[in-house]
Amino acid sequence: MEYVDSKQQKLNMGEILLTYLGTTEQPYPAKVMMTAILDELHQPSVKTKQIGNTLFEVIMGDGDQAFFKAFNADTGPNFVDNSKQFVVWAKRVLGLNILVTEFQDPALKQLFKIISMNPPMPDMGYKAYNTENGGTRIVLNLGA
Repeated sequence: MEYVDSKQQKLNMGEILLTYLGTTEQPYPAKVMMTAILDELHQPSVKTKQIGNTLFEVIMGDGDQAFFKAFNADTGPNFVDNSKQFVVWAKRVLGLNILVTEFQDPALKQLFKIISMNPPMPDMGYKAYNTENGGTRIVLNLGA
């Protein structure tokens, strides 16, 4: 599967998830992963937001903190823009100050570096941590 430029073609949620599963390494077969993702997306504490061809999942935590995942099917530059729009939405609409995510793909660290060079909100920043399973945990402070 290929990434789809959202400026040329807007995908629906199912198409985004299928593209995401087809373009990223997964621990289980796509059918199993799709079932698990859809089940998770329908939990009461979960909010979703589609921006371009990226579906963001927010698992609400206590107070102003939450865990998030991004299921991306968009091009690289669009993914950066979509992510910037997402953090503004998470701050302004959901009232969040702290967002946490974890991932295995080391290339995703670059996304946070790019965004930090021109953050969409004042005083926004992040810290990266190595996880026990060889992945990365990012803690985003959404700033003022």
